[in-house]
Amino acid sequence: MQSTDNSELAFLYREENKTFTHTDRVSVVIVTFNKYNYVRDLLVSFQHINYDKDLLDIIVVDNASNDETEEKLIEEFGETITLIQTGENLGGSGGFNTGMKFAMEYHDNEYIWLVDNDAVVHVDALNYLLESMKANPKAAAIGSMILQLDNPEYVSEIGAMMDWSKGRIVMQNTGDKYTSILDKSERILDYCPACSLLKRRSALEDIGFWEEYFIHFDDVDWCLRAVKKGYQIICNPKSITFHESMNQKQPTWIRYYNIRNLLYTYAKFKPLRLPFVFLKFFLGACYFLGHGLKKNSGLVFKALWDFLRGKKAKQDFPLEDYQKLEDFNWADYSNENSANSILIFNSRDNLNMFIEKTGFQITDTTKILVYPKKKNFFSLWGIGYAQDMASLSAMFKNKKVIIDGDLEYKFMFPCPVEKLVVYSFYGTMLDLRIR
Repeated sequence: MQSTDNSELAFLYREENKTFTHTDRVSVVIVTFNKYNYVRDLLVSFQHINYDKDLLDIIVVDNASNDETEEKLIEEFGETITLIQTGENLGGSGGFNTGMKFAMEYHDNEYIWLVDNDAVVHVDALNYLLESMKANPKAAAIGSMILQLDNPEYVSEIGAMMDWSKGRIVMQNTGDKYTSILDKSERILDYCPACSLLKRRSALEDIGFWEEYFIHFDDVDWCLRAVKKGYQIICNPKSITFHESMNQKQPTWIRYYNIRNLLYTYAKFKPLRLPFVFLKFFLGACYFLGHGLKKNSGLVFKALWDFLRGKKAKQDFPLEDYQKLEDFNWADYSNENSANSILIFNSRDNLNMFIEKTGFQITDTTKILVYPKKKNFFSLWGIGYAQDMASLSAMFKNKKVIIDGDLEYKFMFPCPVEKLVVYSFYGTMLDLRIR
């Protein structure tokens, strides 16, 4: 990523003639690891923020980057930031804990604002967070609406709710256009991401710091602990932060941390449901393995095993074997493969959004299957809706399949296909292939 001035983006969707009078001193905590260009862009966006810059105590925690992040940031931003060098990669969990502990010890500020290093803050983001915080004394934290940095007209999430029955987080309004969000009133939720999360100091003192999960689910865990203690977690959609969507960063190994740390979340908050969620992921790993996806199944099995033995720290598997950050040219793929492709989506809306976002060209010979999640015709359990398996096998044999990410774990193919691309509205996972 090339470093850019995000001035225009930071002013996007600004409400005209809105004035604020907040004068609170706020600690800002940013954690980075080998992302100098990203964190620089974020710090530049703070220069445009509609807030007295002298009231911002910006703490940058560097997790032992080797891209000269520390030297470059000190040279450019000097005394406007406090840079903490951890000396090792503590992950997001350890990095944010380091920053929050520093803020608690050396700043007397009532509010601590956590911001991801690859985000860009809107000029009025902090003002709206403070507005909600003061209007809601039971709130432990207030989060922003997250828009996609690379596609700022689309929503990444407006907070999330836990779906305990299915073992997943349901992010609100993901993939919706910003202009379609007509109700921008506050929402009480289970969780708001640390991408932009304003915490109340007194709540942090009461609830404690983050669980040391390294990355992922540390913010979920903290928010759930807050709710359990009687606090509220609120998202104010008027507060906007831009964050890179997952189609710009789709490392498969993140699946390991998601699964492992989700299991810890169930063990803490819903222990009776834990065996069912564990079984779900175990069967999913068997599915991958049965279709030749050894690396994907290996990540899941390792997450399950490490959960059983209580491992919470950074994983030491070789990331280069798993991380796939390939650019995918949908136009070229469409031109070359449309006639030999089958598109499987769980709704017409998802299919239409896929076509709109990718420009995929549908031809007369492109097969399109729309199966709602509850009626997909060959589920993980092997109970099919198609009676003629020979015809079904012929349909998929040597085809290139694009499948809705919502159906990824609920769809099993009757025969090998030439290539499988799982498409979600966070991006494409090109490493998921069936041979």
